[in-house]
Amino acid sequence: MKDIKQNNRRYADNFSQERARKACFDNEIKCQVYRFGEVFKIDDEIIAKECDQKAMINYVDNSIKESLFIPSEDIYKDLDQDFKSVVIKKEKRFFLFSWMVLSPIVLCVVFLGAMYVQKGIKTQGKVLGVSKEAYNNINIALGGVKERNFSMSENKFGEAYENFAEISASLEGLGKGVISISRFVPGASKLSSGYHAIEAGKNLSLAGEKISQIANDINSLKDGTADKNKNFSLLDFFVSFDKDLNEVNNYLVQARDNLNKVKITDIPEENQEKILALKNKLPMITQAVGDFSANNQLLADLIGANGPRKYLFLFQNNQEMRATGGFIGSYGVLDIDSAGRIRNFFIDGIFNPDGQLTDKIIPPKPIQKISTAWSLHDSNWFPDFPISARKAMLFYEKTGGPTVDGVVTLTPTVMQKLLNISGPIDMKDYGVVLTGDNFIENVQHEVEEGYDKEENRPKKILSDLAPLLMDRIFNSKDVKVLAETLNVFSDALAEKHILLYFSNSDLQKIVSNLGWSGEILETSKDYLSVINTNINGYKTDGVVKEKINQQIDISSEGEITSTVSITRKHTGGNSQFQWWNKVNADYMRVYVPQGSTLIEVDGQTREINSDILDYKSLKFEEDVDVKNEEMQMQLDDKTGTRVYVESGKTVFANWVYVSPQEEVTVKYKYLLPFKIDRSKEASSYSLLNQKQSGSLGDEFAFILNYPKNWKEKWKSANLKDCSSKEGYASLCLEDNLKTDKFFGIVFGNE
Repeated sequence: MKDIKQNNRRYADNFSQERARKACFDNEIKCQVYRFGEVFKIDDEIIAKECDQKAMINYVDNSIKESLFIPSEDIYKDLDQDFKSVVIKKEKRFFLFSWMVLSPIVLCVVFLGAMYVQKGIKTQGKVLGVSKEAYNNINIALGGVKERNFSMSENKFGEAYENFAEISASLEGLGKGVISISRFVPGASKLSSGYHAIEAGKNLSLAGEKISQIANDINSLKDGTADKNKNFSLLDFFVSFDKDLNEVNNYLVQARDNLNKVKITDIPEENQEKILALKNKLPMITQAVGDFSANNQLLADLIGANGPRKYLFLFQNNQEMRATGGFIGSYGVLDIDSAGRIRNFFIDGIFNPDGQLTDKIIPPKPIQKISTAWSLHDSNWFPDFPISARKAMLFYEKTGGPTVDGVVTLTPTVMQKLLNISGPIDMKDYGVVLTGDNFIENVQHEVEEGYDKEENRPKKILSDLAPLLMDRIFNSKDVKVLAETLNVFSDALAEKHILLYFSNSDLQKIVSNLGWSGEILETSKDYLSVINTNINGYKTDGVVKEKINQQIDISSEGEITSTVSITRKHTGGNSQFQWWNKVNADYMRVYVPQGSTLIEVDGQTREINSDILDYKSLKFEEDVDVKNEEMQMQLDDKTGTRVYVESGKTVFANWVYVSPQEEVTVKYKYLLPFKIDRSKEASSYSLLNQKQSGSLGDEFAFILNYPKNWKEKWKSANLKDCSSKEGYASLCLEDNLKTDKFFGIVFGNE
């Protein structure tokens, strides 16, 4: 076994069964093993969250299977940056003075323990064996959960609780005071350990029973088997759900506290690993319940649990891509009362409030091709959504609109899926029946050509559709509709077809943690995000297919070169709808790690944009964020590429045009600002690829080439070996970007 001593700690890669037990079960030494994704840190960054979430020691002895051990939060701060599979720390001994002070109590407990020893022997089989019947019931209950038979699992968890309660009652006959103090007495601690193990069993059985009950209720909603005579309210549902989750969390906290009082060497050897595994899993389970509860509180607050709410809705058309999801053609203002009821949902075309804007603000230079002033419909310029959301709120207030509590964006993709749930909706005034399949074509036709030219409200069809659709879904008595609706919103949030921003910082933090905020994320390793902005390219993004290829080449010195090729294929040109037969005009921005050095670019259109007006003499206002972006922007002489820093990333920006039935490939080659440091025990490469909000999901292909003599210690499961050039090993991945992607590899220095 290879040991490395450092800072009074010992690190070990492998343990035999005998040595592991001696290290971990000895009274003077504590063994701690961590989940790979949390421990394996390189340069202060978690390498992989997709890896196997088990904390384990692999015994050298092949006849011994993997054994789970307990993690401990208190030494996270002491971890080195490189991965160490096991951390062992000496526990502090009691001072002699402390022992002298406690000795009278110890003698008392030993004496009382002797008095109850006969009774203890009678219950020992049940207590230290932790009741076979109770464990059998728990195993059956867990099987019910896996099979989605939640009624059965609820009953079996209840029976397990009764089993544990019976044992607990037997132990309590010894006296709780004796049990409590015996924990600190050598030779008498088994009494306390057994009691607290049983109490933990009671806590976990109650938690399991309640979780099964919740799951059964949700399952009945999804299956449509719940009481259909019950008048379901979304707000009532969330409030009741939160109460149940708090109850579960209390049981889990009590179980954790009880298990922390169990001395592992007091448990029979055949059950020690089970208890350790349970202690290891509890923090993760408690965290999951806490996250679920936080989500639930967020949703309840959104629909009025803490008072009336007003939200600005921005309908982003992803047929005409913009940074955060699409061109803002319509907007809405949603008013919700404190009972969770929608009081009003006003929808209108975006140019109506923009027409009330009196402030003159200089737009970003690419926007100046189509507009001399910046306004609400172009406010989503920055791909980092919180920035764009604040711009939208500012512009809306400048038009005379009220202050709102937050901003919500939706793409037509969400409307399509909701129509699939609601069923066809007859829009009699427009002579069309809208469905999920024909929504895009019919609404686009009405907006572009079919609207009443005298009334001049091209987006009126959306304002007429919204109340009909919402009434069909949210006032439905069919609980299955409620469940399907929640699933649509869940998927839309994960795929960034819905983005959320709230003025309330606590709510915004929750949204950010859930990945619903549309933020550009921080990472100290590789990063990629391709952002397309359609400027005067009509609705052609609806017929443009995009594929992103990235090749990473790592030299023997550890230098990393990235080559990103973006292919855009225009499938329009022969459509009955003319807006799909136009040239696609795209201001493409490629976000890469800050400090990356551009080597070459190919396939772009060299085009320089300058101010189209003398904005200074016309006394236009400057936007601080736009000004900062453009002041530090540099133009690469050789390629015409704009290079600047935004949101902690280096940005390469160019114009890209593609005509109907043609395709164009833009290729960027650049040097990453970090190297693979082979002097470390372990070093890594990882990539975070963030999809553009609102996109339907680009194709993505990735290949990593690295020196063949380098040792691979770990890699993400989705990275597969593939053919490579001579002297190199290669890993490949093919996926789609419906959601953000993260993966990596760890190299050893051997």
